[in-house]
Amino acid sequence: MSRSPLTSEQLAMFEQTGVARLPGFLPRDNAAAMAEAIWADLRRRYGVERDQPETWTLAPRSPRGWQALVRSGALNPLGTPELVDLGDAFLGRGAWTRPRRWGQPLVTFPTGDWDVPHASWHIDLPASGSPGRLSVLRIFAFVAPVAPRGGGTAYVAGSHRAVVDRARDAGGEQRLNSHHIRSLLQAEEPWLAALLSAGGADRVERFMRRWGQMRDYPVRVEEMTGEPGDITLMHPAMIHVATPNALDRPRMMIVETLGRTRA
Repeated sequence: MSRSPLTSEQLAMFEQTGVARLPGFLPRDNAAAMAEAIWADLRRRYGVERDQPETWTLAPRSPRGWQALVRSGALNPLGTPELVDLGDAFLGRGAWTRPRRWGQPLVTFPTGDWDVPHASWHIDLPASGSPGRLSVLRIFAFVAPVAPRGGGTAYVAGSHRAVVDRARDAGGEQRLNSHHIRSLLQAEEPWLAALLSAGGADRVERFMRRWGQMRDYPVRVEEMTGEPGDITLMHPAMIHVATPNALDRPRMMIVETLGRTRA
């Protein structure tokens, strides 16, 4: 890794848990401008009004189809010089290509009750056990407050190490897709098998307040929460899932994936 804008504590947290939280990384004005652009797009497409919660049901619970918004460049305030420095630090200066248009919105309107999900846990890219620098860095930016149980992405802290370790055991340069690696770990790791099974007493206590183990690595479920301007970095081998939003305001975040284009 090149010289990193992260502190030594943040780097250690990223290595151990697969996530690093960077409070106040983006200017608040940038976050506010991107939030307003998202609301304007929702208003145009669905008739949703920011200050009229009764209109929020006009939109899908998790809207998609953000192509026009992204093409407009309205989310380009995400790509600050400091964020570019992060890409250089994790992927190598000159080894990745800056997006022409930054960001993809993640919006979840209030959906009711919340519990630790059992279905749809996944990784986004095939897992490799090959050593070396990251080929991809996942960046989640907060443009509105996201509190616990407010629809923030849930992830299994520490699972990236178990995934890479299991992929390494598969041998050579083989890359295992999400279904394959999950099936292997589910068959071998009782903690993950329980997480992926419906029901069970007090899933919050069992999976979020207590640490479990996968391949001898400590793991537990955590949520992405934060304030406008915060960002969260996530390892590409992290097991994660979308969650319901049990609060009274939409979850609004922006995700960007930076990928290495050369060794």
